[in-house]
Amino acid sequence: MNYGKRICITFLLLSSFVGLFPIWAKNKPDKRILEYPFIFGAQYYRAPTPEPECWETDMKKMAEMGFTDIKFWVQWRWSNRTDGSYYFDDLDKLMQIAEKYNLRVTLNTIFDVAPVWLYEKYPDAKQIANNGKVVEPYIVGHRQIGGHPGPCYNHPGALEKRKEFMRQTIKHFKKYKNLYFWDVWNEPELSFPQRNADLNNLVCYCPLCEKAFKEWLKDKYGTIDSLNTIWGRCYSVWDEVELPRNTEAVKDFIDWREFHNYTMGNEAKWRLDMVHELDPQHVGYLHVVPNTMQPFNAVSTCMDDFEVAEHCDVFAATMNNGPFFTPQVISAANGKICYNVESHINGGSITTHQAILELPDLLNDFIPQIGLGIKGFLFWQYRPEVLGIESPAWGLTGLDGSDRPITKATRTFWKTISPYKQELIEAFPQKAEVAIWKSMKNEIFHYSIFKNLESLANSVNAYSEYLYNNSYNYRFVNSEMLDDLQDIKILIMPSCYYLTEKEAEAIDKWVRNGGVLLNEAHLGAYNDNTGRHNRTMPGFGLAEKWGIKEVNTSSPYRLNVDGSKTLDIDVPEDTKKLLRDFGISGGMYVPVIMNDGSLLWGALRYAELEAKDATPLGYFRPGTTCIIKKKIGKGTVYYCGTNIGEGSMKDKPAFYSFLNDLMSDGKVNKPLGLKNNKISVGTLYNKKEELSFITIRNTGANAETLTLDFDGQAKGLFSSMNIKSERPFTLPTNFCDLFVVERK
Repeated sequence: MNYGKRICITFLLLSSFVGLFPIWAKNKPDKRILEYPFIFGAQYYRAPTPEPECWETDMKKMAEMGFTDIKFWVQWRWSNRTDGSYYFDDLDKLMQIAEKYNLRVTLNTIFDVAPVWLYEKYPDAKQIANNGKVVEPYIVGHRQIGGHPGPCYNHPGALEKRKEFMRQTIKHFKKYKNLYFWDVWNEPELSFPQRNADLNNLVCYCPLCEKAFKEWLKDKYGTIDSLNTIWGRCYSVWDEVELPRNTEAVKDFIDWREFHNYTMGNEAKWRLDMVHELDPQHVGYLHVVPNTMQPFNAVSTCMDDFEVAEHCDVFAATMNNGPFFTPQVISAANGKICYNVESHINGGSITTHQAILELPDLLNDFIPQIGLGIKGFLFWQYRPEVLGIESPAWGLTGLDGSDRPITKATRTFWKTISPYKQELIEAFPQKAEVAIWKSMKNEIFHYSIFKNLESLANSVNAYSEYLYNNSYNYRFVNSEMLDDLQDIKILIMPSCYYLTEKEAEAIDKWVRNGGVLLNEAHLGAYNDNTGRHNRTMPGFGLAEKWGIKEVNTSSPYRLNVDGSKTLDIDVPEDTKKLLRDFGISGGMYVPVIMNDGSLLWGALRYAELEAKDATPLGYFRPGTTCIIKKKIGKGTVYYCGTNIGEGSMKDKPAFYSFLNDLMSDGKVNKPLGLKNNKISVGTLYNKKEELSFITIRNTGANAETLTLDFDGQAKGLFSSMNIKSERPFTLPTNFCDLFVVERK
């Protein structure tokens, strides 16, 4: 329960939804899929709160509310206060009360609260930041018992002690009949002090990480000569390799952060492997704050959602409704059951007590997630926190356990939904037809050149918001997934500067087989395989293969553009001096005049294009082309010589119009023939490929009328509204409901 206020507020404000999951017959879901339940409940115990006098009363009330699930934290510092001894008395009592009230239990193991004795035994286990500062154990609002952020993950002694605690915990609790889930890691991150990717605070630069990094480099490059070739160095032996302290050589820093992502992946794997080995009867997973780059990202928090999801039985996350969190989780899960195990809808603090939430608020948050494929919810948390800065918020009840409006809303929500929980666990959205590329290497590259991830996040988010708000089925794909895009009609590559040869080959093959590609400026300009900038753009021979070449590349800051004459990005000192001497004539944004006379804005990058037999779509200077469309084999490439995703921050309508044409060209379908762009519709299909549920949302300022094409009729669970195929119906403003389909 530890991600930034900015994200929480952003996602509570965002609206609408689409479907992501494939339908059953084509998806071949996990063979255990029917064994997994639809969950509904709350996180309850993060020692020392709530206090024991609350336990019986609270769990009795949770059962009366119909809750099926409850989560308890098993904290390393709290339950392992001296080396070799374990205190589980409080958790045993909680397990027994939960069993009495038929509550399924998730045990969440928490290791980022290291016990005091660990550092007495291993004083060299503390993490070290880039600035040389030792990260001393401390207390934060979401880890009130101290010991945060825990030891270096590459310290062998600390690793063995973590494994010992995990082993004892599993052996002790696996006997309980009401135990169902092991959540082995709560919101994994490398170290909280550097969540916002401040270069000086990045970890870990300890001698053990240096040693492990060099071993990782040996495995990757084989010989020191190979490393020298890629990095551009002249080391004689591995011991001479320097840890990257800045980002200016690019490739070494990308390797450095990939190494830490590798470390975190290994940590996740052993935790899950231990559950599978010692307690194979129960489900093992971890839950992430999805990598949306704001703030969790590949540079500082160093958790690869796609990689760790592979090791989980199910996948889960902290999230609220919106176009970024849930689609990221569903995409990373790649067909596995997904849960929201930390809903932050009740967030707040001493300074900003939680909102007064009622049933419409809950519907607008939860029903879109169901439409995306989420199979249940745990609130953070049942009782409001009373310890520290997070109090008196985050609860479903009043401080004294009495009802608040959200308590009543929660009771109504689950009473209405629960009769359909089995049908919901078996129903999935249709397969995505649009994909947005997200590469860990490209993410680290963008940090390397900007010292932040705002530009890349803005580019990705613009496309996500468009697709989400217009009910298109989409998913994120990482680099490895480019080899299997058979169901994808359109691939979008925002700010795609850094590529590998394998990615370039996969993209070329997919396009030639009929795919429609939209890419932004400087596609594959920086080459991961050589560690150098390619001499032609697009790179990797795509310029020759496609007959598309970037010429006269520049920066919008260097163009004669009316607007801001200030520098909005961090650039090297030499560049700053040059710009001071010669000035700038533009700003971040560049206007592109389209064929119909409309103005589409690009940002940050600029290239004029030469492309024989291409259709020019837009230009900045008369006689030049900045955006083109060209047939490549059976497919089509929309090549943008600027970043139109980030450019849309200046003007959305033209960007949306451009994407509307793209969707039409790619023959991408909206659900049930939806025509009204102000209404969001999602569909869920059962294992017989029959439409089972429809999710409909209107967050606009006005009532909206629409017509849907489906077999039969459907009834809204909360509104009792009846809708029939091909018959117009009107939705009031702030409407959100889950409709059950009754077939003819």
